[in-house]
Amino acid sequence: MISSKKGKIALLSILLLSLLATACGGKAEESKEPNSSQSGTAQEISLLRPSWNNLRPASKDLWMWQEYEKMTGVKVNWEELSDIGEKKNVILTRGELPDAFYQVDWSNGELLKYGQQGLFIPLEDLIKEHAPNLQKYLDENEEVRKGITNADGHIYATPYLDPYPEGNRTIRLYINKKWLDNLNMDIPKTTEELEQALNAFVTQDPNGNGVNDEQGWYMPSGSLGWTFEQMMMGSFGIGNGGRKALGNFIYVDNNDEIQLTITSDGYKELLKYENRMYESGAINKQAFSGVDYDKWTADAAKDTVGAWNWAAPDYIGESVKDDFVAINVLAGPGGDMASLTDSQVAGASSLVITKDAKDPATILKWVDYFYGEEGSVFGYLGKEGVTYNMEDGNMVYIDEILNYKDGIGLGAFQYVDNVYGGYFPYTELSPEVRAAAGRQEAPVYTDLNEQTLPSVMLPDLPATIQEANETSSIRADVSNYVGQMRVEFVTGTKDIDKEWDSYIAQLKKMGSDRYLEIKQEQYKRYKES
Repeated sequence: MISSKKGKIALLSILLLSLLATACGGKAEESKEPNSSQSGTAQEISLLRPSWNNLRPASKDLWMWQEYEKMTGVKVNWEELSDIGEKKNVILTRGELPDAFYQVDWSNGELLKYGQQGLFIPLEDLIKEHAPNLQKYLDENEEVRKGITNADGHIYATPYLDPYPEGNRTIRLYINKKWLDNLNMDIPKTTEELEQALNAFVTQDPNGNGVNDEQGWYMPSGSLGWTFEQMMMGSFGIGNGGRKALGNFIYVDNNDEIQLTITSDGYKELLKYENRMYESGAINKQAFSGVDYDKWTADAAKDTVGAWNWAAPDYIGESVKDDFVAINVLAGPGGDMASLTDSQVAGASSLVITKDAKDPATILKWVDYFYGEEGSVFGYLGKEGVTYNMEDGNMVYIDEILNYKDGIGLGAFQYVDNVYGGYFPYTELSPEVRAAAGRQEAPVYTDLNEQTLPSVMLPDLPATIQEANETSSIRADVSNYVGQMRVEFVTGTKDIDKEWDSYIAQLKKMGSDRYLEIKQEQYKRYKES
């Protein structure tokens, strides 16, 4: 189970994750739900998944799954576990495994390891035969096929697909438009203009209360490195490759080669930029400790937050979200810009079929429905006249959902599944459809286009077992060290220019060169697959 505080964070981030995209390009061959005449002999399947029962009815009692059983004739025996990330590997030691893991996060290394051990079965041939919607998507989106194909050439899981960068694949900067207007300032278009705006925020009383309580960039402590910093990498020439690449300390250079972000000249300049803003107060002094989510949203409700990063404005709270305007890209000192956007493969292990599945064909037919347009609507909105009605050509949730005490997202979660938690085997609906479901309009981002998107958006690169073992060890050490040095460089405890060479030397001792070599080999294999 998740605590109430974490629940809020999960909800809002998932509403982000769940504010995304639609379907498979044109109309796929809608593989209708399996029934006894078209599937194998087994009409019961067992699925193990994370538990959300503290937030909504158990899966067996959820309207969506009860309805889908009527539609398909397939009964699902759900097993739901809290803290599944800690338990999943122990589950593999059971005498008999569930037929499949649903919405469980397995790394590429784990998929390959357990696939080669025979615990997870290869799916590529079964997908061709029994999952026409998913197969159509793979045929039309080569990067997706590559992204879910493991180093041994097999596909061991069906993905969570998000076709829309204007949805929650992109982490944006939200800046207080009301404050900009009060100070007669334009929305920043460059890193320099952002710095000027944030400095003005903390010195010129833009909320007009006569108290020096305004913050510049401000989020829960610990967010700086993977939100603001990663977005700014695109402004400092090291942002190509997308969110998953940057999260793994790599980017794709102008020669289509993999390089390390954390040892680059661009990263050094970015750290200097952050240090300068931290010292001026343009970045909150508690960026690294002392502020949790509840404190941050409480401060935001008092009109003290100048800027922050996320995929959608809801994260900061309903009362102030409309005060902010989104910025997807900022031109850096050298004119570089690239948005912080993810691969279409938002999750690579949404459904994994095990060795003990009695009828894999039935499972794939059952899940393939959700990779088509009709199934995407059903998973997110439900059925017309039951969970949504048509209003002016839009599908809009019923009043019980729209007026739910904990918000529309959790209101829908009382009926349907694909609105919370992420990583479902499914293709996301468009931001326009999702927004209309709550009688809202999807935002329009004029600065998110072909010119500002990364030229390459990588999934997690497929790894051999040896590579996964080697890189995981290096990455753990490097991640801890980079996080420690980020704090010291940004706060000024250590001088970036004086300490940079020793910082690079320490990373080399930890294996950064070997890590880069492996990532380069993985990228080469990915492109050739």
